[in-house]
Formats: sequence, C-alpha cells, structure tokens
Amino acid sequence: MLNLLISFIKLHVIRKPRIQNQIAVITGFSPGNIGLYMCALTHKSLSGTARSGNTFNNERLEFLGDAILSAVIADHLFSEYPDCNEGFLTKMRSRMVSRHKLNAIAIKMGFDRIINLPGKAISTKKHIYGNALEAFIGAIYLDKGFSRSKQFIIEKILGNYLDLDQLVDEDSDFKSRIIQWGQKNKKQVSFENQELTGDGTPQPVFLAKIHITDLLAGEGTGATKKEAQQHAARQALENLPS
Repeated sequence: MLNLLISFIKLHVIRKPRIQNQIAVITGFSPGNIGLYMCALTHKSLSGTARSGNTFNNERLEFLGDAILSAVIADHLFSEYPDCNEGFLTKMRSRMVSRHKLNAIAIKMGFDRIINLPGKAISTKKHIYGNALEAFIGAIYLDKGFSRSKQFIIEKILGNYLDLDQLVDEDSDFKSRIIQWGQKNKKQVSFENQELTGDGTPQPVFLAKIHITDLLAGEGTGATKKEAQQHAARQALENLPS
C-alpha cells in the first residue's frame, strides 16, 4: 500500500512538468487535463483502487482509444480506396492496428520513455506500449474531442509510421503468402512457367501454374512471369481449405 502511495505521488507531482512537455512533443499541442494523459501512461500494476472500485490505470482509456483508432482508420481507408471491397478494407485495417505494429509505433514515438511501469522487467512482447498508445488516443478524445484525436491519428501515426502503399503491396504478394503457407504446413509448392505464342499478339503472354504436392492448385496469365505467378498464387490461395 505504501509503494502504491509513493508511485501515486511521483506520478502526480514529480513527473508532471516533464510529462506535460513530452506530451506536447508527441501530440503537437499542450494538454488540457493532464490527469487523463498520466492515467493513460500508467500500467495497471501501479494503479491504486479507489473506494468506488475504479482504478487509476490505462485499461479503460485503452478500450476507448481502440474504438476511436479503429473508426478513424476505417473512415480513412473508406475514403482512400473507394473501389475496394469490404474484405480488402478489413484486412488493411487489421494490419494497420495489429498489436505488433502499434507496439512498434509507440516505441518509435517515445512511449517506452514516458510510460509509468513497475520496473524494466516487463517484456515489450506484451504490447504494453501499444496499449498505452491506444489509451493515449482515448485521453486526447476526452480532453480535446474527436476532431483533435482524429488529427493526431492521421498526422502523427498514419503520416509518420504507416505506409499504405507498402501495406497494399504486402497484401498483394500472393506468391510469398502461398510459399509461407507451404512452409508452415510442410507442403511442397512449385511453380511452372510457360510463354504462350502463336496468337498474333506483339507482346508475350506468360502462363504460370502452381502445384502443391504434385496437384495443380492454381494458374494465371500475365504480361510477365511475375504477374502470371501472382495471379496463379492468388487462385491457389482462394482454393486452399479455410
């Protein structure tokens, strides 16, 4: 109990001026209700339970920030890719807000230097910093409103740490995905390439076939071998058992 009291005093008195400056650097604006941000940066292991049953930690703010982040990302993707279907948008959003990616972004933003933890023994594999980033978004929402929290997400997170074109390319690399599937499931994946001729077209057309353990799994055509293989790999992935 005494340790919790000491941590509470350090959090609210000693660290307050430094935290205000660090928050301003991360967000680009001065915080209003500093207590919200300090709560967002407090791991549950350091929280003190009040008589009402509430705790001073970032779990509730994380819940709120997660919803806001997801909504802003969904809105952004909906506007950026008007011709893409729901499946593509869902995959892109999931990739952008994955636990691993958010944790990496939070560390790059400096959350590992300002979050209040009981010690250095806690592993980053638990995504503590990513959770704090989501809680931080929840704090911005409560302090400054939805417009400012959206601005923070678009400018500070998407603008600096998420490359949409790269994420699309990752999603479109069907050949790598089918090879990884084969390695994971201990299945031999092989490619067969053929140049189609005799149709009178000035540009060559390539045919690619994918075999999984000697069975034809997919085929596709394209202006290059790479394009044909991607089309064949996509068909093979669609034919895989779910």
